[in-house]
Amino acid sequence: MQSLPRAAWEVRVETVTSTFVAAGTPAAIHDLGRFLEHLNNGALGGQIELHDATVRPLYRASRPVQLDAPVIVRREQTVFANFEGPYFTRGTVRPPRVDAPVLLLAPPFQIRGIVAFEPEADRTQALRTHLHRFFVVRDARVYDAEGNELGQGEQIVVNGAAVQMVSATALHIAAPAARAAAHDVAQPQHERAPAEEAPVPEEATRAA
Repeated sequence: MQSLPRAAWEVRVETVTSTFVAAGTPAAIHDLGRFLEHLNNGALGGQIELHDATVRPLYRASRPVQLDAPVIVRREQTVFANFEGPYFTRGTVRPPRVDAPVLLLAPPFQIRGIVAFEPEADRTQALRTHLHRFFVVRDARVYDAEGNELGQGEQIVVNGAAVQMVSATALHIAAPAARAAAHDVAQPQHERAPAEEAPVPEEATRAA
């Protein structure tokens, strides 16, 4: 069997807590399946070890600090993690799944994306089990609590224990400006209240 080139096996993880972001290469992790197994198996330890790591604050756009040693991230403090790498590299049969939208409210974030369910599963009931483990959300969009978009991820791993509310919906709480714009588009022009004209100061009516 022809071996895969090294680049095909490289994995990069960006872990996001409520305050900080750490990125690096996870120790002994070569695919997403192994990463999920590590996160969901308490016997394997309660930390994520990242090599060639950088750290930065969550909300500041400052340049990340390149660390000269690995960083250890507490698993239970992780809200979600961006994963770059193969899904499964070991031979396995994946059962059939049906994709459906979900909204996850995991402070300080809103996460909207796609989750795979068993074809006959009640999605709301299935989401109850997701809240007890780490699970994959694909085509994810991440917003702050007010609805301002922070970023996107092709496949992210969400900590179900960090989720306060969840719904099988494609909706999310939109930012105030977006809600106002949507209202203006939806409301016919003749139904909109006329804009009030600002009073003109008396001095402005006088000729120079």
